[in-house]
Amino acid sequence: MPALRAPGCLAPSPRILRLCIISLTTILFFVWYSSNSVAVLSSESYAKVQQLQVADSFSTADDLSNDNILDSPFDGLQDENVPGSLSTSQSSPSSRNASRILLVSALFPLSKSKSKHSIEDYKSWLRHFLGPITTPIYFYTTPDFAPLIQSLRGTGLPLVVNTTYSSPFDIPPLKGLEQTYEEMHDLDREKFRHSPELYAIWNAKPFLLSSAVQTLASQDEVYDYAFWNDAGSFRSEHPYTTWPDHWTVDRVWNAGTLFNGKGEEDLLFFPVFDLPPRKVRGWKEDMGPVDHEISEGSFFGGSPKTIHWWSKIYYAYHNYYLSSGLFVGKDQTLINALLLLFPSRFISVYFADSEAPQRDFLTHIPFHDYGYRGACGSSNGWYYYQYFMASPAERARQEEVWISQEFEEWWMWRWLLRWFVPERWWRRERACRLAGGENWENLATRRLGKGWEPPARRVAVPDS
Repeated sequence: MPALRAPGCLAPSPRILRLCIISLTTILFFVWYSSNSVAVLSSESYAKVQQLQVADSFSTADDLSNDNILDSPFDGLQDENVPGSLSTSQSSPSSRNASRILLVSALFPLSKSKSKHSIEDYKSWLRHFLGPITTPIYFYTTPDFAPLIQSLRGTGLPLVVNTTYSSPFDIPPLKGLEQTYEEMHDLDREKFRHSPELYAIWNAKPFLLSSAVQTLASQDEVYDYAFWNDAGSFRSEHPYTTWPDHWTVDRVWNAGTLFNGKGEEDLLFFPVFDLPPRKVRGWKEDMGPVDHEISEGSFFGGSPKTIHWWSKIYYAYHNYYLSSGLFVGKDQTLINALLLLFPSRFISVYFADSEAPQRDFLTHIPFHDYGYRGACGSSNGWYYYQYFMASPAERARQEEVWISQEFEEWWMWRWLLRWFVPERWWRRERACRLAGGENWENLATRRLGKGWEPPARRVAVPDS
């Protein structure tokens, strides 16, 4: 009786080995063929689907060429009447963002030891923000740091540097709260890495954004949209210049009116990192800020009208919770509460959506990708809004950057590509997918369940 042999490919004979290779090749070919013919949209039609996710339709990169846009050069922000502010009275290059979108940011160095990042880190990140972005920027900082901010701004690009406030505790809503914030520090579960000064910087954002818009409006510089953008949010080099792209922004807000039934001037944009946990279904107004990774405070904005509204409700609830002895040091948790209280006022983008319609064969690799949208960088989706708010042409360039980075990092995949998988197939499958604009109330209801209603509101919000 012949000796028994291990079956299959574990101890293969030459014949079995050939069968294994043929089978593997057949499977790979089937995957390649089906992805090209059936399972995956063609690159042309997929690009159209991407462009349709945010609104009814996006213009193509060709439609957005400078030949089809009326240039409206930006003449520089004049702010001679603003105490403590500096202006670069330079003309910007022609840009489709001119006189329509404003970016507001700030840098207040912490005087105490607990800073999450060093000044050297911020210098590096600020170069990526202030250097290439052509959109007008209004920047708050201290008199000592004003020269640094001006030196990092791209040549000829519009910039206002406001040095009115030496500390975020100098702004009207937070003035005189130093001692209160010191006492509140004991309530912070992350007090080992946070400080009262950092709380003040976070909580200053709504006022600083609203104040910049109002200051410029008093000088007849009126914008359709203004956005807060954290000074250190551009962590690496990127292809974005006319950012946020005003064609994209217009279509996000146009779609938002369909989602929410509100006017464009009443909608506020906040990126979402995660949905609220189900336990939040029973949350009430007087329970205080919601301590969960839901909203992102790095970037937000809308029309001047809704920015003014946001500043009012933010500090109304900040003061209410602070007087109740609750922790309001982390702006993200207060934003979460306001998302639940006023859900119809918010539109969003949700990167880590497991129900994303763009899911395909390789858009989610377990233990590698955070979300379900392919190769979208290494930030776990936190800064995905930068890609989302860019023009189609600049998004395409960023996709190539991310794919190239992945090729460099994954040497094994390069070997597999060489022998088994066509590179063009991999690039199309792994290219970062464009998410659709989201109605925040729908997102919240998806997690909290049908029948969820916003909690009753009792806090009085001032009229002005």
